[in-house]
Amino acid sequence: MPPAAPAVTHRGVGGGVRSAAQLVFRSFPFPTEPGLRVFGTPDRSSPVFVTSNFDYTVRLVSRVLENYDCYLLVAPTGGVNVWCASAGGHFGVDEVEAAIKLSGIGDLVDHHRLVLPRLTAPGVDPKEVRSRTGWRVVFGPIDIDELPGWLDESFPRLVADVVTFPVARRVEMGIGAGLWPAGLLGVPAAIIGGWQAGLLTAGLAYVLSVLFAVAYPRLPAAPGLPQAVPLAGVLGVVAAATAWGSGGTVFDIVFWAVTLALMGLLIGLDFPSWSPTDVCKQQLLCFLYPATLAPAGFLPTVDEPACVDGCDICVKICPKGAMTLQDNHKATLLDPDGCLSCFACVQQCPVDAIS
Repeated sequence: MPPAAPAVTHRGVGGGVRSAAQLVFRSFPFPTEPGLRVFGTPDRSSPVFVTSNFDYTVRLVSRVLENYDCYLLVAPTGGVNVWCASAGGHFGVDEVEAAIKLSGIGDLVDHHRLVLPRLTAPGVDPKEVRSRTGWRVVFGPIDIDELPGWLDESFPRLVADVVTFPVARRVEMGIGAGLWPAGLLGVPAAIIGGWQAGLLTAGLAYVLSVLFAVAYPRLPAAPGLPQAVPLAGVLGVVAAATAWGSGGTVFDIVFWAVTLALMGLLIGLDFPSWSPTDVCKQQLLCFLYPATLAPAGFLPTVDEPACVDGCDICVKICPKGAMTLQDNHKATLLDPDGCLSCFACVQQCPVDAIS
């Protein structure tokens, strides 16, 4: 069995710099070493948690688990965060099995129960995990801040949980998401219009990314193209009017109109793919990442004869609360518009009654 790595949370100046770098460049993988982390003085009945090897995630989880006697298995997900890794096919049964084997956790505990993040449900099939490893999967809460309450009150019971995307998280994502339009437009803008135009374009991309992050859930149109096209049009018109009003040349008017329109289009299309409330619905994301488990627009269908009466696993596992039990105690999709097309209900149905 390989030696357990110490549980390090990286607080202080070094941790602050690392967090800042991961905030701005969070679209890039930030891997940390997979394997076993030990917290406190666990015994053979202590809980075993699993997470991705995205460094920021491991540090967040560690800050909560350091108050418990437990084990943490860091799965080799390529340095990608839990939700993106699961929805993109990088956090599945293979990665869970690898984490078990890499850690030698079977020699340290008498039980065979793993606590996985709720947002791995689209990618992890508990039936296959148990068949291949002998370990049973339990899903904890969506938000890491809710983990202590769940451990004290509900562990290991599955409880209903709905994903949220509060403004603070949206701003964080906006800062990171702004890197793409800043780079994709800033460099060409500098080549065509000069370095000042390039810097202004990059700066506007960052500011607009953060502003869009705050506003996009409240916009009347649906995320994706319905938001991106009007945003591009408005920005293009405003940019052209501003350039014309300031006495700019025809080149200036066209240059800024096209640059700002493209900026709005890129941000409007890309940002929802960062959101756990919209990510799996995005046509663009599914085109760019064909490993995504469900096609865009997928809606689950329940085979009622096969569905177990009163089984509510799909209802509780749905991150948007879109599933419910009918009067006949069979599961059904209550809210098609709220469905994320994330595939979690399909993966978690114990009798494969959902497709």
